[in-house]
Amino acid sequence: MQKYARYTGAVMRYHKSLQKHYDLSEKDIENLLYIQPNMEKYRQEFLDDYLDAAKSKFHLTGEQIAALEANSDKMEKWYNCLFQGCTANPYYNFLYKQGAGLFKYNFDPDFIPAMISFARLWMHEKVFQTIDDDYRRKGILLSLHKLLDINSEIMLGAYYDKTVSKYSSVFSWRKTIVDFSERFSLVMHSILVLVLMGLTIMSVYIFAQDVIHLLSGHAETMLITALGSLLIIWVLVELLHTEVQIIGGGKFKTSVFISVALIAFIRDLLIITLKHEKGNMFQHGFILTSILVLGLIFWLISHTEGKD
Repeated sequence: MQKYARYTGAVMRYHKSLQKHYDLSEKDIENLLYIQPNMEKYRQEFLDDYLDAAKSKFHLTGEQIAALEANSDKMEKWYNCLFQGCTANPYYNFLYKQGAGLFKYNFDPDFIPAMISFARLWMHEKVFQTIDDDYRRKGILLSLHKLLDINSEIMLGAYYDKTVSKYSSVFSWRKTIVDFSERFSLVMHSILVLVLMGLTIMSVYIFAQDVIHLLSGHAETMLITALGSLLIIWVLVELLHTEVQIIGGGKFKTSVFISVALIAFIRDLLIITLKHEKGNMFQHGFILTSILVLGLIFWLISHTEGKD
């Protein structure tokens, strides 16, 4: 059971975490995209060799062979996505379903690592045949290793999740709750994105109106209003960018909300300055102190998030 627990919940990891754990960088994605046109011509050969290897390495039942043949389109999709450098959550969900499907048809648990190993060696040979530059070839192979290891972990995780849930009703119920919660969270984030998009469009419309009034000769009042509208657009764009990153699997960033508060105080300071209002020293001091403190907090949090 310890071996099973090792892989439990692997699919719950966001793709950013997996990329960090396996040191998968943008350069690795570029390497896979570089070799993709050359590897595409070997796709059908790989599918045929994969099926032959599966039959020769394992004593497959007629149902298992039929399942492999019926799902050849999914194997083709996996091959294409591998060399397209797919690293987003939808692709990882696809891998998870394939690992769960292998459990459904009672494949041996060693089937996944064994066939990933076959794919690794098979692709090694094709890369050596295709790329003459030793330095470039080494980089491509290292990148391929990383992504294949990630693929193997996710599929094994799905297989062992199904194994554990078979013997534990509590685990199955917990997984159902987590899956439902993740879907609900995705729906709510999607609603937030739509709302932020609508607010951003409205803010741009208001800003355009302010600029028109400014050009019409109402410079004294419209300049302040236009700058305020511009800062609001800035805030909305930052929030929208954060929500899109979260949906794509990125981490929640506290610094965004600190920047929102910082921009709000800067906006107040600009309005007071441009209106040439005397105000009181306490108000000015409070705003300046708040900007200083929030700026320091923003720098510290951004620095920490950058390291993470």
